[in-house]
Amino acid sequence: MAPPDRAYSVWWFFTDVAFTGWYVNLEDPYVRWVGPGCAGVDTSDRALDLVVEPDRTWQWKDDEEFVARTGHPLYWTAAQAEQIRATGRDVISLIEAGTFPFDGTWCDFRPDSTWTVPGLPAGHDRPRALIA
Repeated sequence: MAPPDRAYSVWWFFTDVAFTGWYVNLEDPYVRWVGPGCAGVDTSDRALDLVVEPDRTWQWKDDEEFVARTGHPLYWTAAQAEQIRATGRDVISLIEAGTFPFDGTWCDFRPDSTWTVPGLPAGHDRPRALIA
């Protein structure tokens, strides 16, 4: 789930029989684009993530990678790193409060057994910058 205008997405994880937790990917807000014969979304990963257990205990993931990239000219400045971490702290507030999406919503979801995986359309992997 990628909430509009939020710098993160939330993923639900399952085994064959049970919900096993959430994963919070800190990233740029998604930008939708449409080009000739294709469409997509763009975002940029921010390395730092959260792993959330079903009981809503959480931990930072990839903190060392995030720190190592901070200040590198291809990644983010120290000020941007603080904003990324602040976004993570905002999500932690949701986790600890047990509010959506960490309130149990969709944790019992099971796809219809007759569903198939659709193919990807031509051009699905083109970056928005290459769409004329």
